[in-house]
Amino acid sequence: MPVRIGKIELIGLTNIYTEDARNLVQQRVPGQAGSVFQDLGREPVTIVMEGILLGEDTLGALEQLRTAQMKATPMSFAADAVAGADLTDVLIADFQVRQLAGHESRYSFFLKVKEYVEPPPAEDAGAAAVNEAVAEDAASWAEGSVAAAGVLQDPDSLMDAVESNPELLGHLSPDELGSVVNQTKGNLSGKNFGTLLGSLGKVNPEAIGGFVNSLKQAGSLGEFIQKLATEGVNVLQLVKGLNLGAALKLIKAIAGAGDFLSKLQNVVDKAKAVGDSVGDFDPLGPIKALEEEMKS
Repeated sequence: MPVRIGKIELIGLTNIYTEDARNLVQQRVPGQAGSVFQDLGREPVTIVMEGILLGEDTLGALEQLRTAQMKATPMSFAADAVAGADLTDVLIADFQVRQLAGHESRYSFFLKVKEYVEPPPAEDAGAAAVNEAVAEDAASWAEGSVAAAGVLQDPDSLMDAVESNPELLGHLSPDELGSVVNQTKGNLSGKNFGTLLGSLGKVNPEAIGGFVNSLKQAGSLGEFIQKLATEGVNVLQLVKGLNLGAALKLIKAIAGAGDFLSKLQNVVDKAKAVGDSVGDFDPLGPIKALEEEMKS
């Protein structure tokens, strides 16, 4: 009857049997005959094996079994037929070995294994991961809140703070962000404005409308659109791939206004260049040059 425990195949078995039992608690009732039994479930199945260990690496197999027994390591178990047992993993409860006289690599053994059932996870097994995630979120929230407070106190630090921790934008209301930008608009470029819109789109796209409206009411929205046009900044590229929802139309409007101003400025520059050329043109210039040549 081939039996495999772990990677070891026990081919020299001479005896194998199982021990099955139930855990019954006897409760005697005073004044009555007989007893009441409380069934606490069956005991783990025990399998006892006796035989001869032989093969190419007998000592290696012995060492594996001894190590598993000492460390209480579960081992896989498979057998063609073991009465009353349907096991997949076992623990070695008892292991006895005796070397047979006259044989260098042949041993008789007594092996008792018990059914192993993996214990259920503790009720709070997932609590540690949840607590860790909550702690990380709290730390991130606190960091963003502190950074936002710093920007309110020092508006000129806005872009450096956003580059270090964009999450701070989620701690500023649209009006607060608009106020900070208005206070430091002289130091902000068109690219800074576009970057700010992109960062706000990642953290809190719903706030874009209120932020732009705050700039409009302060009269500085046109100034930033002019900067976008002058620097040739395509604000749509800075928000590409973001799910902006209703704010996307507003961003497209800003981008369109900037593009229009950029093209208009290009036309003005070309017209000015043509005007300068016309102003410097003297229709009698060729005749005067010819007269000067004749005099010489």
